Amino acid sequence: MLTRRAFHQRLIALAMTTALPRMAIASTGAAGDEIFLNRLTFGATPADRDAVLQMGRDAWLDAQLATPASDPDLDRRLSEARLQISYEAGDDGEHGSWPAVDEMRALSMLTADPAGLVDLLNFEIAMDYSERERPANEVIVASLIRAVHAEAQVREVMTQFWHNHFHVNALKDETTAVFFPGHDAAIREHALGNFRNLLGAVARSPAMLFYLNNADSRASPANENFARELLELHTLGAENYVNDTAPDWKDVPGASEGLASGYIDQDVYEVARAFTGWSVGDGRWISDGVEAPRSGLFHYIEAWHDPYQKRILGIEFPPNQGPMADAEQVMDILATHPGTARFVSRKIIRRLLTDDPDPAMTDRIAQVFLDAADAPDQIAQVVRAVVNDPAFDATPPGKFRRPFEFLAGIYRATGVHMTIPNLDFEWALGQAGWKQHSYGPPTGHPDRADRWSSASTMARMVDFALYAHDDWFNCTATRLADIAPKGASYDVLARFWADRVLGPGMGDGLDDVAENFGIGDRAVPLDLDDEDMQGLSSSIVAFLAISPAFMLR
Repeated sequence: MLTRRAFHQRLIALAMTTALPRMAIASTGAAGDEIFLNRLTFGATPADRDAVLQMGRDAWLDAQLATPASDPDLDRRLSEARLQISYEAGDDGEHGSWPAVDEMRALSMLTADPAGLVDLLNFEIAMDYSERERPANEVIVASLIRAVHAEAQVREVMTQFWHNHFHVNALKDETTAVFFPGHDAAIREHALGNFRNLLGAVARSPAMLFYLNNADSRASPANENFARELLELHTLGAENYVNDTAPDWKDVPGASEGLASGYIDQDVYEVARAFTGWSVGDGRWISDGVEAPRSGLFHYIEAWHDPYQKRILGIEFPPNQGPMADAEQVMDILATHPGTARFVSRKIIRRLLTDDPDPAMTDRIAQVFLDAADAPDQIAQVVRAVVNDPAFDATPPGKFRRPFEFLAGIYRATGVHMTIPNLDFEWALGQAGWKQHSYGPPTGHPDRADRWSSASTMARMVDFALYAHDDWFNCTATRLADIAPKGASYDVLARFWADRVLGPGMGDGLDDVAENFGIGDRAVPLDLDDEDMQGLSSSIVAFLAISPAFMLR
């Protein structure tokens, strides 16, 4: 009989030898609808499978793309969730002290008035630092609840995509943490909308303004951090950075004809000048007798703006344009630039379909992106075009579930109710290299399998699969023993979990699990107490979860 430790080691070995992304569709045996759902959700559920079967893929996708961001059931779950707040008494050595706290609090920061959050930036008010980080931590907790329980799964998948694309490290410091709920709300609202509107919302996000230092940017000299990432990460992409071949703006192809095909350092400097004065209403001192409002929202400081003539991507910007007009024009140009269309479209294809998008498909999707530039549902049209492209069905499963997606997918498959009273899951994800909303570099997490298929990451994934439903993992209010069929034989139990995790007709070869639990006759009804049923079900789910059919989508 295998020990649990030996079983864990066997699962790691299995994951390393069979669950790598080189596996093809013939190896997974996955059905078409299962692949379709796993690409467009955080994991197929029995309800999803039934919906696609009854409605058809096209109607299901149309319904998903039309589903609003508001979700009463999800809102109820979030309102019922509680996050443990615990810290010792202390003092700041100057302004005051605070008592010890150990209590469960509602996720009240998710919908708090931003003006009410500004005091969390005031270090003259004594408080434990975790109070200043709490808004960001609430979003981190809510992200897993949303990924598992949101009805609008396509919107949720794209919200996570845009978070990675317009990445902000929510825990960089108190300024990004305090305003992170607003950043999340802005991305969530526009996740399937118009890219230009999304770009504008992100540029006005106080969390982004602080993260990339634009909140303090003023004329002479302007801070370049946001401008460079706007060009390199958010729109044109590093692939269109041509500084090594074009030392002057006139040397960039297309510049003399009215629109440069790429950008150089001069463009970065000029874009930085265009965004001077884009700041935050946090009560900051502007000049003698003038302070910013304490709104907690975007605030434009005209006195800080550089109003003089600019040239960006070969386009002349006249001096003394109206308030914010320079930056708005920059975003208008970037949002409709062919380079942006290709760069963003390729990233969407990479997220939904394959690590290495076909250039011809990228061109097709980029054209949809450009043709729908003025449409309120531009991003939804792009997603639909990816799904309707012949390559979508022709491409075998090859996208590797990254740690957050893997954990969310397991919970969606088993059908448990999420509670998440603390941030233990976030720490566990960090051990696998995933920092939900708190990744260090502004690039966001890598989106290729080779980054997530190392031995150490795979070992942590096996940990998630084995322990995700244990009480100490602190994520669920539902035990697998309560979901499992009562009085079933091992074969019936294994089939029950295989149908949920992998889809009907999948998941043979669970001999190792039966051996581990000393089960001889697999057709005889099991006589197990609650704890043994929990352990057996957890092991079956873990075995299924590290199979290629689950790990690849």
